[in-house]
Amino acid sequence: MNGQKLNCVECKKDFLVIAQEEAFYKKKELPLPTRCPDCRQTIRLSFKNPRKLYQTNCRHCKQEILTTYTPDSPYIIYCQKCYREQMR
Repeated sequence: MNGQKLNCVECKKDFLVIAQEEAFYKKKELPLPTRCPDCRQTIRLSFKNPRKLYQTNCRHCKQEILTTYTPDSPYIIYCQKCYREQMR
């Protein structure tokens, strides 16, 4: 397998940039990565907002449910059963 063996500036582990990746970076006029794939993934994930769940009650049956909508959300929140009944 052709490619370049590089050293991650973050964790100091060696990683391989294969020929196809090199060609891609060259075509896009981008520099070769300085971080290994694991460190790059960690950075990408750090920008992602974590999913937060809130406890609320179904608007129809008052059953306690979890939702991604905040308590002050303007949306009407139903449990699955009531939602399906409302959508018929």
